[in-house]
Amino acid sequence: MPIRFFKQTIRILASASDTHGVLGAVDVAGPRGAVPPLHVHHREDEAFYVIEGEYRIFIGDDVITASPGTWVWGPRDVPHGYQVHSERGRHLSLITPAGFEAFFEQVAAIATPETDPRSEMSTLAAVAARYGVTFLGPAPASEQ
Repeated sequence: MPIRFFKQTIRILASASDTHGVLGAVDVAGPRGAVPPLHVHHREDEAFYVIEGEYRIFIGDDVITASPGTWVWGPRDVPHGYQVHSERGRHLSLITPAGFEAFFEQVAAIATPETDPRSEMSTLAAVAARYGVTFLGPAPASEQ
C-alpha cells in the first residue's frame, strides 16, 4: 500500500518483520525538487539505487550526480540526503538493519501532499529521533 509522504510516494517493499530485522527496502517516487532534510542515521546504513530520473545525492561533503543505475552508499553517522533534479525521480532505499521504514507509516497522517513540510518539521524530527535519526536542516543547495 503506498504512503504519501508530502509530495513523494513511499512503498515499503520489505520491513523488519519480513527480514528478521536485517533489511528494510523502500521504493520512493517524487517530483522535481523532492528533497528530505539533511539527516543522520545513528543505527543503520542506507543505500540508494536510482531507478528513474536525475538526482543529486549528498553524502557527507560529497555531492553525487546520479542517474538510473547509480548505486550510492550512505554509512551510518554520516549526514546525507538527496534532491530530484528531473521532472520525476524514483529510487530504491535499502536500510540495514531494518526498522526506520516504519517511520513513514508513523508520520503518514501529518505528511500529506497538502501539508507544508516546514510546518511539521519539529514533529517529524521528534518521531525520527525515536528511530535514531537526527535532522540537520535543509539539504545543501545544488545546481540543476
